[in-house]
Amino acid sequence: MKALRLAFLLFTLNLIGCASGEFALQSGDLLFQANPPSEKTKAIKGAGKGYNGLEFSHVGIVDIQGIDTIVIEATTQGVRSIPIAIFLKKSDKIKGKPYVFVGRLLPKYHYLIPSSIERAKKEIGKVYDSVFLPNNYALYCTELVYESYRDKDNKPIFESKPMSFKDKKTGKYYQVWIDFYNKVGIPIPEGIIGTNPNDMSNSKAIKCYKYF
Repeated sequence: MKALRLAFLLFTLNLIGCASGEFALQSGDLLFQANPPSEKTKAIKGAGKGYNGLEFSHVGIVDIQGIDTIVIEATTQGVRSIPIAIFLKKSDKIKGKPYVFVGRLLPKYHYLIPSSIERAKKEIGKVYDSVFLPNNYALYCTELVYESYRDKDNKPIFESKPMSFKDKKTGKYYQVWIDFYNKVGIPIPEGIIGTNPNDMSNSKAIKCYKYF
């Protein structure tokens, strides 16, 4: 009888999980997100195609704390940790659901998750890297991930490459970048080595899944 009750309970829990339609997150997962339309979002997404031809503008790191799911991210408000509900609320939508895909580390990298999350946590409070330059004591979203996820030899597991601030269709700089870098008084860092959400979502170190 106890076995039957247990089987029924497990069946019920499975139904609840399926009804929610959410991919079951784990600590260390990456959440690739498209934010609501804006000129800056368009420019970031235009850096290239992401997983399955999609376009992303942001990424955060999942940290499961007991029954709470927290996301560590670098935004214009700095490096911070927020509840996943707040993270999802600032997403664009696909058929009414948050435009979010999950990047899960391949099994051979799972041992890196605890140390990677600890590195990310140590960056909380650091200012946002609005100019997208390396080694300036500030971090943008994929830079936080890149610096946090390192192997046993302390080498990043994600790739970096020359960044572009140009519209790939026209070959011209997005006006939002022209205006921004004129305002801060530095040249557009075209070709500087860095990272972006689209390239990172295509990394061979992860496998991507739809969140909803």
